[in-house]
Amino acid sequence: MEHLLKKWHKYIIKENAYAFGTFGVNVAAGKPSKPCPQGQEQNGFNYDGSPYCRPEPQLPQKKIKIKSIEKLHQYLRANPNEPIHIDVPRGSAKAFGTTKDNPLPFDYGEWPNIINPADDMGWDLIIVPSSSPTESKLIPVGVIKYNNIKPSKSGNDKIILAPGAIYTRDDKEILEDFFKEVPLFHPIEWY
Repeated sequence: MEHLLKKWHKYIIKENAYAFGTFGVNVAAGKPSKPCPQGQEQNGFNYDGSPYCRPEPQLPQKKIKIKSIEKLHQYLRANPNEPIHIDVPRGSAKAFGTTKDNPLPFDYGEWPNIINPADDMGWDLIIVPSSSPTESKLIPVGVIKYNNIKPSKSGNDKIILAPGAIYTRDDKEILEDFFKEVPLFHPIEWY
């Protein structure tokens, strides 16, 4: 019986600690309760009496249209942690405008908020094979441009990224060997 009373007593104290209308004041102790982490708001209570913290809704990102590779490089050097989206992870297949799907030795994606006017979609990016999308400060180190075989793809260039603009000889060889097999591209321009 004593065990039940202790359990009941604990439950009542927890319930009273976050009484409705107290605006975060711990009634039992007379102290302010722990606030929700920054960027979250309290929206009710959990079953154990602790505050339920709901993440603040994300505002949609503004999209910008950048017309040239030079302007894109300037923007990315000033904003190296611009959000990216990986469409085709390493090991997945992509045709790059041909009929043959090739398994990728790198991660391929886009900047969803930086629009390329050539296709009105995000600028395309390739992350060097020795790196990953979770790396910070991915900086442009090269570009792959479509040749004249498929004029509809003109301007839909692929930007090669490396963390801190550092890549290896193996990265360079892997990318060059891969794109030699895809007849629609000029040789890679490295910076």
